Amino acid sequence: MKKLISTSIIISSLFSSTFLLSPEATEAKTSTFENLFYYFPSQAAYKSLTENYKNIDILAPQLYTLDAKFNLSKPASTDAVDFAKKNKIDVMPLVYNEGFGKQLMRDFLANTKAQDKFIAQLIREAQRKKFIGWQFDFENINYLDRDAYSAFVARASKAFKKKKLDFSVAVIPRRNDFDPYAATQDWSSAYNIREISKHVDFVSVMAYDDPISKGPVASMPYVDAVINHTLKTTPASKISLGIPFYCWQWELNQNKKIANIPYSMTIGTEITYKNNQYQKNYSKTQEAENITFTKDNGERHSIWCDNQESVKAKIAYAKKKGFIGTSAWALGQEDPEVWSEFK
Repeated sequence: MKKLISTSIIISSLFSSTFLLSPEATEAKTSTFENLFYYFPSQAAYKSLTENYKNIDILAPQLYTLDAKFNLSKPASTDAVDFAKKNKIDVMPLVYNEGFGKQLMRDFLANTKAQDKFIAQLIREAQRKKFIGWQFDFENINYLDRDAYSAFVARASKAFKKKKLDFSVAVIPRRNDFDPYAATQDWSSAYNIREISKHVDFVSVMAYDDPISKGPVASMPYVDAVINHTLKTTPASKISLGIPFYCWQWELNQNKKIANIPYSMTIGTEITYKNNQYQKNYSKTQEAENITFTKDNGERHSIWCDNQESVKAKIAYAKKKGFIGTSAWALGQEDPEVWSEFK
């Protein structure tokens, strides 16, 4: 991780005064490409971690929250961090707003004293646990707090740099420019990625959960659209491409998404419904696997997943763009075959 960050800083400093005027600067190649893996505590996640840790560059466990009193919570679990420490894996935990509470973030972002106290707590915990740094995963932020969130990121960055802590932020991308006067706003409205990227080592662009998809979690056309929009203001050397390991299941009769499921469930689906009009195909256009089948009650279902081939395509895409790496959500949800792409 330290090697990656130093490379990122060198490249971004070389191009910081020109990338807005020179789009080709966003194609700059980094000499180090690293893969970050998110971890949400579960038996499946821990099993994946222990089996595949040699292919993990950065472990980003979702363990800490900003609580209702503006304090850093205790970690949700310690097993993953203990294992990472034993096996010398860099750890950059996520910290997020408890329950993704919108009002919590409104109040917190209006209180700079609370922010300073919280940042100090983050620094102490990182030093005590020997984390390489932190990733902010604050979500469901009111679009009216867009500038306040960017200012909080800048505030944290200044403090982290003094303690030589690495810093990243998970951001939700857009297909088009933010319009503060739009009648409707979504979660992406809170992220000024251009401003945020100025203060961090990298941004993990959550290029998944396509809000208008009726199929894949993150089709390649969607990924390409949001990435190309992000690159208008953000250098490629600051981007880690988000990749989903989970699948979306649809009930086709009502054209309704009914579940997020791990890839392992598709194996059981094949066994259960192999004689019920079961079909498995891969779409090169979408770069996604599609499974269709009919349930015993006559409902027609469809499952879309990022499998090994999808992950291979997205890693190649990220490298071609000159990104710093990838960020995959989350361990324990993946197609087991994807690990051949991270070796």
